[in-house]
Amino acid sequence: MNRLYYLFLSFIIYSFFGWTIEVLYHIYKNKRFINRGFLYGPVCPIYGFSAVIFIISLTPFKTNFILTFLIGSIIATIIEYITGYLLEILFHSKWWDYSNEKFNIKGYVCLKFSIYWGIFAVIFMNLIHPKINKVILYISERYGEWIYNILFACILIDAVLTINSLFQLKSIYIELQEILTEIKNTLDKLSESVSSETKFKLENKIENLNFIKEKILNRLSFKQKLLLRAYPKIKSNKFENALQYIKEKYRINN
Repeated sequence: MNRLYYLFLSFIIYSFFGWTIEVLYHIYKNKRFINRGFLYGPVCPIYGFSAVIFIISLTPFKTNFILTFLIGSIIATIIEYITGYLLEILFHSKWWDYSNEKFNIKGYVCLKFSIYWGIFAVIFMNLIHPKINKVILYISERYGEWIYNILFACILIDAVLTINSLFQLKSIYIELQEILTEIKNTLDKLSESVSSETKFKLENKIENLNFIKEKILNRLSFKQKLLLRAYPKIKSNKFENALQYIKEKYRINN
C-alpha cells in the first residue's frame, strides 16, 4: 500500500510542478498570469501522470541516457496523443494544435515536443526525481494514508466538476451553433426581395434569436471562460462558428 501512496503523492507533486512551469512560461510569454490548469486546482495532470509512468518504466535503466531519452519521448508522446484524441472525441474540441509544426501527427503531437519530452525524461530521472524522491518517501511512509485519502477525494471531486463543466460547454456549443446558423439563414432570407409583412416577421425572428443567443452565452461559467482563455488556440471542426463567436465576444485572442 505504501507503493500506492508513493506513486499518488508523486502524481500530485509533479502535477503541481507542471502547473507551475506552465504558469511561469505564460507569464514570461504573455506578461500576465494565466491559469493553465485543466482542473480547478493548481495541477496539470498530464505532467503528474507522465512523471509516474517515467518513474515506473524508466527507473531500471535511468543511467542509460539514450534509452531513457527514447523511451521517455515515446511514452510522453503516446500520453499526449491519447489525451488530445479523447478530448476531441468527447468534447469536439482540439485543446492544442501542432498542425503548424513539422512532423506532427494530426496536430496532437509533433517531433519537436517529443524530443523535448525525451530530454526532460533524462533530466527528470537523473536530476529532479532523485532529489525529490527522499521527500516523497518520507511523506508517504509517515503520512501517506491520510494524505492519500484527503487529496484523492479532492482530485476526484475536482475531476468530476471539471468533466461536468466540459460537457456543459459542449452543450453551449451545440445550442449556440444552431442559433447562429438560424440567424444566418434568416438574414439570407431578409436580403431577398420580400414583402413588408415578411420582412417585419423576419426582423422580429432575428431579434428573438439574438436574445436567445445572449441567454446561451450568459450560461458560460467562470471556469469555462478561464479554460478558453488558458487555451486560446482551441479549435472545433464541428462547432467552429460557435467557438469563434465566443472568442470574439470575450476577446480571447489566439
